[in-house]
Amino acid sequence: MEFDRKPYDGSLTAQSDYNGWKSWEVIASGERPSGKWRHAWKEKPGDDFIGFDGETCMGRIFKIEFTDADERWYWLISADGSPRLGWPAAGYEASARSAACRVERIYFALVKGEERIVYG
Repeated sequence: MEFDRKPYDGSLTAQSDYNGWKSWEVIASGERPSGKWRHAWKEKPGDDFIGFDGETCMGRIFKIEFTDADERWYWLISADGSPRLGWPAAGYEASARSAACRVERIYFALVKGEERIVYG
């Protein structure tokens, strides 16, 4: 199998301030996750974590390393079948802290029933 090695064209961040998020949605440098985060696999500790709000799983973050790419931490919101209210269910951030904060922001917005507001 061969992969086409085209340079990144910025399409994931088109019409946004960073990473597809608007300026009011960017994770601030001092923001810290408030949930309980633990390794996803007890027998294989590494760069893969699951976040909890009490006993409820909020989501997962994990690191994938690419050749010639910056560090990326992917995040996934736990799927329970409830409406997404305009929020994405997955994405990536530049650090584990940012990815955990992103999961928590979206999770708590969904718990409150808050729709995502995106202006043109």
